[in-house]
Amino acid sequence: MSDFMTPHETALACVATCMKKARLRPDTLIVSSLMAGVLFSTGGMLHTSIQSFCPNLMALNPGLVHLLQGIVYPIGLFYVVIMGVDLFNANVFYFTVGVLRGAVTIFDLLISWSISWLLNLVGNIFVCYIVCHFSTVTLKPDFVDGSVAIAMEKITFRFHQTLIKGIAGNFFVSLSIYLQLMAKPLHVKFLLMSLPIFSFVALGFTHVVADMFLVTIGMINGADIGVGTYIWKLLLPGTLGNIIGGGFFGLVFPWYLHLVVVERDAHMLKLPKYDERDEQPELGVDSRIVRSRTSTLYGSRLPTNRTSLSSESENKQAGTPPEQIYGDNVDPLDPEFNPSYDVPKEEEEEDNSPSGVFPVLGMGPPLQRERTIASAYQDSDESLGHIQSHSSSFQSHRSGSVYTARDTSMRGQLMRVFTRTKPDGSAA
Repeated sequence: MSDFMTPHETALACVATCMKKARLRPDTLIVSSLMAGVLFSTGGMLHTSIQSFCPNLMALNPGLVHLLQGIVYPIGLFYVVIMGVDLFNANVFYFTVGVLRGAVTIFDLLISWSISWLLNLVGNIFVCYIVCHFSTVTLKPDFVDGSVAIAMEKITFRFHQTLIKGIAGNFFVSLSIYLQLMAKPLHVKFLLMSLPIFSFVALGFTHVVADMFLVTIGMINGADIGVGTYIWKLLLPGTLGNIIGGGFFGLVFPWYLHLVVVERDAHMLKLPKYDERDEQPELGVDSRIVRSRTSTLYGSRLPTNRTSLSSESENKQAGTPPEQIYGDNVDPLDPEFNPSYDVPKEEEEEDNSPSGVFPVLGMGPPLQRERTIASAYQDSDESLGHIQSHSSSFQSHRSGSVYTARDTSMRGQLMRVFTRTKPDGSAA
């Protein structure tokens, strides 16, 4: 299986991840959000350290300092993503997509946003007071001066300015979360999420959870900022801006461009339909979507409308074994390519995919609602467990011949297999 997902699969992974977050118990959500604040503060500590301990560089070349801060800040977000904890800004993105898809409710959204925001704040305050202040790590003169300067600079912006910066800030953070979903290797995840974070930090946009550390540590070290001023000039506009920015990104890219547009086009062209399953349904980890034109993901072999190239009659006509056509994508135990293989009976007795959960890989057929969430254009008259497949073809009159193109994609990687046929449809 590939280590990367297409944008459409990634958009579905956002929906599946949102459904997992929506089923977290309150105690789990509280602990997860608290730890997200603690882990994310790592970026703030490094951000402040660079500016504090490089005063000469800051005076001579502040642009270089901001670039260095952009390089180190993604470390905190990387910890959050890999540990699977709940960051407010990421939840804004996930739940926007989930609500638009009809996978979760507004109530689920409000619970997740409010608890993650509040506990992210508590986690940052804990790090500022206990880990940094009481340990005297942040009481060094240079660190005190640097942290105060950062906090005072942030408070100089007006409400609407911070609001706009917050929109841009969470737009980039949502892009970061979305890009890292596309990859499975950890080093690739880190690279993909680093690019947008580097951009927004170097440019000075607003991230409300990041400011929970940067401003709090500055206030502890003597910045002339009152709690009311902090709430009015930073927390409130930063939060609203982050909600708008993350919501806008989730609305435009995953939901509209990569779900609505893709599925609408596939429906209009009658492109092949797919099983779409979550291979990582466990809590505490982002979902990964597996797409297949075969029905073997249900644990049983079900009929399809597509005539497979691996059928005996077509193999005899084409004269080419499937292995030579599909290469490494051929699974000898897949009935789609090996009709002689019979699925064991114990595989046919698997439980159905649970209600309220994105269809799970290796389980039985999902319920109607979950099937609709996975694919908005599922035919209503399809029976559960029976996924129809359709052939998409085009004709190219070339030397008096017609060519048929079949999308044999597994996991959304487009592979076109051309079989030369006569104009009457028979094999050449």
